[in-house]
Order: sequence, then structure tokens, then C-alpha cells
Amino acid sequence: MKVLVIGATGATGRHLVAKLLARGVEVTAFARNPDAITERHERLRVAKGDARDAASLERAMEGQDAVISAFGPRSLKKDDLQETLMRNLIAAMRARGVKRLVNLSAWGAGDSAKDATLPMKIFMGLLLKNVFADKNRGEALLAASDLDYVNVRPGRLTNGARRGGVQASLEPRGLAPWLTREDLAEFMIAQLDSGVWLRKSPLVSY
Repeated sequence: MKVLVIGATGATGRHLVAKLLARGVEVTAFARNPDAITERHERLRVAKGDARDAASLERAMEGQDAVISAFGPRSLKKDDLQETLMRNLIAAMRARGVKRLVNLSAWGAGDSAKDATLPMKIFMGLLLKNVFADKNRGEALLAASDLDYVNVRPGRLTNGARRGGVQASLEPRGLAPWLTREDLAEFMIAQLDSGVWLRKSPLVSY
């Protein structure tokens, strides 16, 4: 299997790359700065590109079987970066005939905003207002596409060690509001060949 990883230099992206390689997958890491990819492996290829550069995404998409996007915001200011990435990503996948996308979103995006905890709602309304507005526009494009996507919405992410016991649901009841990035990476990789959450946006936590 060949998988393109968007956001490969981020905290979650690094887990994804390492775990995919450990599973025997051929990985293409998409990065603005290839030097930021410190992993070295015979099955790892680095593709230089940018979220706003549609041509670079389409080049990286050549020959891929699936995509995992762990792309995150670069700023708290008003922006359209996540929306632009999603538009370009959908176009590149269509052009190259790639259907499966596992996308990292967040608990509180889209229709899950109503299920956020009160502290998170306050945080979203004050500090993260622009981030979620951009993320929501990207999600709307994804939902309107014909891709076989899984839109993963984790709770607050931590850098703790993998603990297992990850749960996914469309309802928040019984779910903890946090998740380690390593467990998140495991869940996202499992969605590459699973149909359980196809074209859905599950909340993912413990």
C-alpha cells in the first residue's frame, strides 16, 4: 500500500509516518521543508510542496492508494489555509483517481460543536474562533465531495504514551475529552481499510 501523509512534520504526523513504515507501507511525506523530515527509511519518500500549491499536491498524489491528512493550523489569525488545502487535496485526489482520505479534524468542528465541553466552547469562542471557522469550511468541502473519507474528530491531544482502549462514536456520552497523539495515529491508520466510519465524522477518545 502507498500512502501520502499531509502534515508529516507535525506532532501527530510524525507518529503516522513511523507507524505506517512499521506496517510495511510505502509512505510519501508531504512537507514545505523536506529537511524537517528526520525519519530515514527505504520506503519513505519526501515530496516538497505547500497546501496552497495545487500542482505540488497533484504531483505528490501520483501512484498513491490513500491519503492521511494530519494538517493543522499555523496561526490563530483569520485565514483560509485549511479550506484551501481541502479544496486542493480533493482536486488532486480526483485527478489521480485516489478515493480514500483519513482527515484529522477536531471535536468541536461542524455539528460536534454542540457536544463540546463548556470550557472548550469558551476556548473555541475566544481563542480558536478563526481556526474552527476555517476548519468548518474545509469540512463542508469534504462532505460535499465524492471521496471515501473518514473525518476524525479527537478530543484534546496530548503527547503521552499509547494506552489503547480508543473509542469512536457519533455521540459524546461516555467519552473522555482527551486523547494521546500516538493512539490517534493508530486509529487513523486503522481507517485506511475499514468501512465502519466511511463518510462519517466520529468523535474519537477513551
